[in-house]
Amino acid sequence: MPGISQALRKLVEVLDGAHIPHMLIGGYALPAYGRIRATLDVDVAIAASFSEVVKLHKSLRERGFQLPSSPQRDAPVFVLTDLENKVEIEAWTKPDGIVFDDELLHRRIKVRPFDDDFEMFAIGPEDFIVNKLARKDRGVQDEQDVISVLKRRKGRLDYDYLTRRAKHAEVHGLLHTLMAKVE
Repeated sequence: MPGISQALRKLVEVLDGAHIPHMLIGGYALPAYGRIRATLDVDVAIAASFSEVVKLHKSLRERGFQLPSSPQRDAPVFVLTDLENKVEIEAWTKPDGIVFDDELLHRRIKVRPFDDDFEMFAIGPEDFIVNKLARKDRGVQDEQDVISVLKRRKGRLDYDYLTRRAKHAEVHGLLHTLMAKVE
């Protein structure tokens, strides 16, 4: 996966340079807490205001990313393509079920998504679960991902935090159902 690793490395350099908190979400974050599975898309959540996104677009273009002509104020995600590495990344400014606050940012972990010397933040396990369950297009794959995290992290999750975030995202009932399947 050298192309994806290089594209993420470039993205993280731009985000760090702009002091924009970020984290890997989706299928590439899953192995940190659950099962390993194939995924084609790369998802990164960024805690950026609209004005920061406007500035970010300029910096990303300078680094060789192709982006939409102008950012859309209410769009929850924008797609950027690293032309050099031929990699598409979804940058989520409003990921489903995610509240960008100090608590969430503190719970991120450093991961090496490609077993090389590149590290970046990944979403914490409890927020990963809520993000997967809160997806508007949630499918069986998302629920299986959550079950794998619940099994692998059983007894090591912060259940109070998880419950609070799940209630806020209005997925507490589904979470309870999936937790019962694990027990």
